[in-house]
Amino acid sequence: YILTKMEKEGLTFEACLKEAQRLGYAEADPAFDIEGNDTAHKLSILTSLAFGTAIAADDIYLEGITNISIEDIQAAADLGYRIKLLGVAQRTDSGIEQRVHPTMVPYDSVIAQVDGVTNAVAVESDILGELLMVGPGAGGNATASAVLGDIADIAKSRPGAQHVPAFGRPTTALLPYKQARMQSHEGGYFIRLKVVDRT
Repeated sequence: YILTKMEKEGLTFEACLKEAQRLGYAEADPAFDIEGNDTAHKLSILTSLAFGTAIAADDIYLEGITNISIEDIQAAADLGYRIKLLGVAQRTDSGIEQRVHPTMVPYDSVIAQVDGVTNAVAVESDILGELLMVGPGAGGNATASAVLGDIADIAKSRPGAQHVPAFGRPTTALLPYKQARMQSHEGGYFIRLKVVDRT
């Protein structure tokens, strides 16, 4: 929501954060939202589901959006990109790589079109290719729906009821995993410099 608002309305990070708090999209103490912790917790659950492993959010490389300025957003747009906070998990030769950080995505990509309080989950597999699921990620209705889903899961897990564990297997059966080091990640980087024109 904050990055979308900054881009579309040219507002500062601080102004967009205050608006997000007023609308209930960010907590009164917004650190969990803006530092990427919320995304990391969601990513740890999705990674556990995808790979059948016991993932802790603390194992995930984390970089939030607090250092993103309107100038960064404009510079990215000039290059044909939008800045999105992404959570990425992938199996590599060195282990499972997990990271949350602001990322420049091509403007014409599907993920670049995910705006506001909408969340997206992209799954890529050898057999399926890429699948993108998009839906509300914040606000009263989305939160209420998640809470009701949790209550229904608890009700189904009562003794004697048929129940499939949340991760497809009991949490005690989740596998250990080798964590890939962020230092082994290769990718492009964006550096924006402010310089004095001395011509």
